[in-house]
Amino acid sequence: MYLLVYGSLRYGFELNHLVAKSRFVGLGYIEGYEMYDLGNYPGVIKGDGIVWGEVYEIDENLIKLLDEVEDYKGSPDDLYVREKTRVYFDQKRKYYLDNVYFYRYNKEIVKNMEKIEDGDYSAWSGMPIIVNYFAYAENTNERILHQRGVDMILSETPAYTKGYRLIFNIPCKYGYCANLIEDESGIICGYLQKVFLHTLNSLDKAEQHLIKYIREVVKVYDRNGKEYFAYAYVSSYKENRKKPSEEYVKIIREGLMRGWGNECVSTGLYDEPGIS
Repeated sequence: MYLLVYGSLRYGFELNHLVAKSRFVGLGYIEGYEMYDLGNYPGVIKGDGIVWGEVYEIDENLIKLLDEVEDYKGSPDDLYVREKTRVYFDQKRKYYLDNVYFYRYNKEIVKNMEKIEDGDYSAWSGMPIIVNYFAYAENTNERILHQRGVDMILSETPAYTKGYRLIFNIPCKYGYCANLIEDESGIICGYLQKVFLHTLNSLDKAEQHLIKYIREVVKVYDRNGKEYFAYAYVSSYKENRKKPSEEYVKIIREGLMRGWGNECVSTGLYDEPGIS
C-alpha cells in the first residue's frame, strides 16, 4: 500500500523517522484539497487547490502505528480521517497512483488559521525538499556529477526506465551528448538517486535547463521491478543524430560499471553505435 505524507512525516520534520526506512516512491501532489497551518503542523481539507507530499510504500504494521500517531480510530469525531485518493507525479498528469492513503483534517478551519497557498508545507517551512532523480549517460559517472555540483546524494540504487532508448544529438563539449527517444522496446539503465530539490537546481545550470534540456518525470524501476517516479533531463530535439565520441562512451561505461558491472552493455541496454 502507498501513503502520501504532507506535514510532520515529511523529510526533516519530527515524525519523519517513522517512514524514513520505507521505500520513497516520489514527490507527488493531490488535487481538490487545501492546506492550512494548524500551529505546529498542517491540516488538509477538501477545496480547490493542490497539496504536495512524499509518497512511500508502507505495510499494515506501519499504517496501524500511524493511525495511532494521527489519533485515527474510524470515528466521525476523529481529528484526522484516513482516506484514499489519486496522487499525480508530473504536471501533465501522465504518471499517477490510485488508492493512495493520506490523512485528511476532520475539523473546521477557524479564521486565525493561515492558508498555505502553494500546498507545500516543506517549502512554506523552509525545509529541504527531497525528490527522485534518474541519472543516465554521463551523469552516471560520479566524477561528472561532482563537477556539476552534485555533492550530496541521500541514496542511490541501480535502476532503469522502459520505453526509451539513447540517441546522441545534443551538442556538448564531448561532441554530442545523450538524449532519450521513445521506443516501445527500449530500456535505458542508470541510477535512481534520492536528492534534495536544490541539488537539481544546481544541476540545471550544467544541463542548460529550458535551453537544451527540460526536467521531466519518468517512471523507473529497480532490479526488483519496484516502480518509482523520478526527474530526468530530456530534450525535445530529436533530429541530427550522431555517433558519440570515444571519450564520451568511456565516461558512460565508467559510470555504469560501478553499479551495474557488465550487465548494461551485455544486455544491449545501450544499443546505439559505439555503446553496445
